[in-house]
Amino acid sequence: MAAVESLSDLLVRELSDLKRFCDLLEEERKALTGTQADRLPDIAKEKAALVGQLNQLETRRDTLLVKNGFAKGRSGIEAWLASLPNASSDRHRWTELLKLAAQARDGNETNGKLINILLKQNQDALSVLLSGGTDSIYGADGQQRGLAAGKRSFGAV
Repeated sequence: MAAVESLSDLLVRELSDLKRFCDLLEEERKALTGTQADRLPDIAKEKAALVGQLNQLETRRDTLLVKNGFAKGRSGIEAWLASLPNASSDRHRWTELLKLAAQARDGNETNGKLINILLKQNQDALSVLLSGGTDSIYGADGQQRGLAAGKRSFGAV
């Protein structure tokens, strides 16, 4: 923790990191719905790093709140802001931080649902391709099965 770090400084850092996190969620959504699935591992790595940073900043914020005689968390920030005569910029940052946190929660939930839909589609497609029935196209080993006599192959006239 910096020697002269203030709650205002921490709010600025948290806001910046949370904005980047929201941007990453948007990138992730675009990668999931587009053709950039190869970007997902990099996005996940950066998201994890940002979550770690945000957790550290929250811990440092709580430590400073307690050190200054306030409770931890939201109630402590609200009390700290109420104690400041000219805290309009900090109040604005805190309000923005709360909005972005809700946006991040919603974006993460949406991406999670999208991932579940895509996984189900992939599982359904694999089930069709690997089904054990006589009409299946591929065997469990991934190799194409011979077609039953009298049936035409794909593309045959």
